[in-house]
Amino acid sequence: MTEETPQQRQRPSVRRPKPPRKKRSPSGRLLWVVVIVAVVAAGWWFLRPVGEVGEDEFADLGTEAVVDVPKAGDRAVVLVFPEWDGSGYVTEERQIPSRDRSGEDLFGLLTVLCEGPRISGAISAMPQGTRALAAFVDPQNQSVVLDFSQELVTGHPGGSAAEVATLTSILRTVALNFPGTRSCVILVDGAQVETLAGNLDMIRPFDPRRWL
Repeated sequence: MTEETPQQRQRPSVRRPKPPRKKRSPSGRLLWVVVIVAVVAAGWWFLRPVGEVGEDEFADLGTEAVVDVPKAGDRAVVLVFPEWDGSGYVTEERQIPSRDRSGEDLFGLLTVLCEGPRISGAISAMPQGTRALAAFVDPQNQSVVLDFSQELVTGHPGGSAAEVATLTSILRTVALNFPGTRSCVILVDGAQVETLAGNLDMIRPFDPRRWL
């Protein structure tokens, strides 16, 4: 046998190549991220306290979940109109929608008063085109504030008899439907006026009881 030389003894060790790693596709990583986020979100939703519901989330539940307004009903009211020949006044019963709120009921009352009568033998004392703009009730002071459109003044025919008829129609209607009222201020477009057509003073509040 031949003896190995030193060069033959120091042979380099042979390393086997490692198999190449499989590269994960970007779509696979994205899928795992979506799954993890979904699991975390679901856990927060089911484990959170009920009181942490935000306002925006509560609004998305629909109106059925937040119904807090009483259902509308009907309220019987009495309207006062002058007779067609100026001999007196007549009353007409009407039904208006009501939620048992004084301010809303008073506004509805004035709205139908401006529409005029439905019964024969009566005429409207409100100038054509007059509309109710607002109505306010102060139960503590037993007072009301009525606001009408400018037609109450600009469309008024004038004359003391016509002014009396207009104020009687308004104030007597208020007194019959809101009998506790002791003071009534009439505004036109949100402001006080001295008179409707130059005869009756409208600066001071009226006592509707005196117009019955």
